[in-house]
Amino acid sequence: MNKKLLLNLLLLIFPTLLLAQVTIPKGYEVLKESPANGKEMGKIFMLFDDDLRKDEAVIIKNEATLSNYKLLIYLSNLNKQVEIDLPSTSDFQIYPIQLTFKNKVLQFGCFEDGTAAFGRFIKLRFDPPSRRIKVIGYDVSYRASPTENIDKSYNLLTGNYVVKRTSYKANGQTKIKTFTGKNEHFKNRVFSENLGRKMFDNLDNVGSKYE
Repeated sequence: MNKKLLLNLLLLIFPTLLLAQVTIPKGYEVLKESPANGKEMGKIFMLFDDDLRKDEAVIIKNEATLSNYKLLIYLSNLNKQVEIDLPSTSDFQIYPIQLTFKNKVLQFGCFEDGTAAFGRFIKLRFDPPSRRIKVIGYDVSYRASPTENIDKSYNLLTGNYVVKRTSYKANGQTKIKTFTGKNEHFKNRVFSENLGRKMFDNLDNVGSKYE
């Protein structure tokens, strides 16, 4: 292989090998194990924004304050770090789970302490037109009673939501009721910088009449 061809090949490959670097704020450390399931956690590298350089995401925890977590995302295209707090809306402890990345969608989630086993799961995708991180999906799952579980999924791209109520009978059978609806108030309007306790409360209330 001649030198010119080799150089061109390296120029094509090199950007995909570059790794973005998040900056851990003072007083925080990388969360290495999920307090929800005990499984390993850590940084993930992904092609999240619209260039060929790998971006990075990680959940960190405060070294001194209990139940204080953040999601950090470094965007190589913008040379920018995004920070998202993981708050409890009920002042309970929270337990983050593993980050997942599939089809350009990054998902994070956590469970809240208490008897309802409340779980909240948020899907994020980079939005090239606005050059921001958009919230495209919001799911919750919890026990409404010892014999009933609620699962809700809200698609913020379409405004459609689905609420599924699963009842567990004494004879081992289950009964599922499904309700669908539409709420366009938050459709394509929620971005990473909007996420906070108030927004989580607002998104929790979508479809609440069926819960």
